[in-house]
Amino acid sequence: MDVTIPTRRRMLRGMATLLAFCALPVIAPRAMAQDAAQAEGVLAQIGQATWIAEGHGKRVIYIFFDPNCPYCHKLYGKLRPYVGKDNLQFRWIPLGILTPSSLPKAAAILQAADPLKAFYKNEDDYDFANSGQPGGGIEPASTITPKVREELARNLAIYNGHKLFGVPAIVWRGPGGKASLLVGEPPQARLMNILGSAQ
Repeated sequence: MDVTIPTRRRMLRGMATLLAFCALPVIAPRAMAQDAAQAEGVLAQIGQATWIAEGHGKRVIYIFFDPNCPYCHKLYGKLRPYVGKDNLQFRWIPLGILTPSSLPKAAAILQAADPLKAFYKNEDDYDFANSGQPGGGIEPASTITPKVREELARNLAIYNGHKLFGVPAIVWRGPGGKASLLVGEPPQARLMNILGSAQ
């Protein structure tokens, strides 16, 4: 059958749309499987990380953060009502990647006599550092001990090794022990889903 050029173009566009639509079910599960494998890889190494724990629950959510990250700070604020509730524990894993003061601030938190109190200082005084610089409110450490330097290097190795490439990076086990991962500050509805599904 002979068809005109405009008709042929419409047919080709229609076929391209159909192929794209048919490809979606193939692409989406592959991406989800990759995310699950990535999350499983992180959780397989998470015991090597150094974190600051909030709460004492058995339902654990890990959060990679930078002391100067505004999105990490927003997530910190969103999580305040849930600390110590519903058997949840948040484990904050410090990194020093965003600005020159990030690493010494992360070190200051871990080197403090009370790392949790130092973490709160950083977040509660966010944008109010004595230096006047925007970011976390804790003063950067003037020296970093070999122990803490090694701890931060291990945290970074896990983060880089699994190509997380963004903070905050949230990792948890959901129903059936399935490993899950989300990079970035989640919208409130998504955050509620994470908090509700964590095992």
